[in-house]
Amino acid sequence: MNVNRFLLLASNMVGVFGAALAGAAPPATSGGIQIVEYAPAKGSFPGCTQIVFHGKTEIVTTGDQLFFRTDSQLPFRQSAINVLKDAHAVVFNPVDQLFYATDTGNHRLITFADPARSDIRDSMGTLAGIKLHRPHDIVFDEGTGWLYTLNPESGQVFRFKDGGKTATALDLPPQLKYSRALTLSDGKLYVIGSSAGVVVEVTDFEKQQIKIHNSFEKKKDAPAGSWQSTGLVLNDVDFFNGHWYATSYFCPSYAGDTDYDENKFIRFKTWQDLKAGTWEDLSHLLPSRVVPYYLTPHNEALFIAVFNHKDRGESDKVYRLTISK
Repeated sequence: MNVNRFLLLASNMVGVFGAALAGAAPPATSGGIQIVEYAPAKGSFPGCTQIVFHGKTEIVTTGDQLFFRTDSQLPFRQSAINVLKDAHAVVFNPVDQLFYATDTGNHRLITFADPARSDIRDSMGTLAGIKLHRPHDIVFDEGTGWLYTLNPESGQVFRFKDGGKTATALDLPPQLKYSRALTLSDGKLYVIGSSAGVVVEVTDFEKQQIKIHNSFEKKKDAPAGSWQSTGLVLNDVDFFNGHWYATSYFCPSYAGDTDYDENKFIRFKTWQDLKAGTWEDLSHLLPSRVVPYYLTPHNEALFIAVFNHKDRGESDKVYRLTISK
């Protein structure tokens, strides 16, 4: 056997056995894509929906709790912030040096400076004169300084600054129904039309202009399901390393007798590929039965928060996707 090939094989075997001894699953690989467990090192988060990074600080959103760390070599610990109810997302605003969280079950946004402290700086229950109702995602546009969030059931997307003092709303068409996520890519805002299985590209927020990208073989409007019964039920779509990656809310509780893993995690290159169904199914690289939720591109990796719909806190982790060069 070639010496270099032998050394490479030995190195790979050491990595697999090392992961097993550490209690982590070995990497899942396919066509240059590798997915590994990122956090927590042991156990499970109680229903994680997102991980966000700011400097050395990492925050995982898990419903009624946040978990954080300021050193990637240390374990995550629970935040002192204890007022959350079914929170979904966090983002850092460098303008006012505050974190903004969607306190979904309490129908508001909150701000805080340090996840290690219980201090809440501000609370926003309305934007642009409209009451927030289960706000899900929140993103920050570094190019403009705008923050964006959304009311998922009414299809209202909010753009705001100055702690909400400056705010406007975009009303999406009612047929889009339930929308779970927002994405900023290359200066453009995208709204993830979950139950309708579409991605809404906001071409001009001020003029209320949008473009709708439909998905292949959408069968019915639904908050969750399976590929065979509903078509895509998008949780999030984000751009990473030349591809769009998309997650769907597929799980045994909603799939019935159909396959709950098929097409729950896919990637494609163009919106035409989404429409034509010419995507790559990466679902086999994630554990069966879990729901992949929000995606976070960071430092040449794509992070995927997953949870078990039926038994929150079991198999709820953050995974890290990388692509070999």
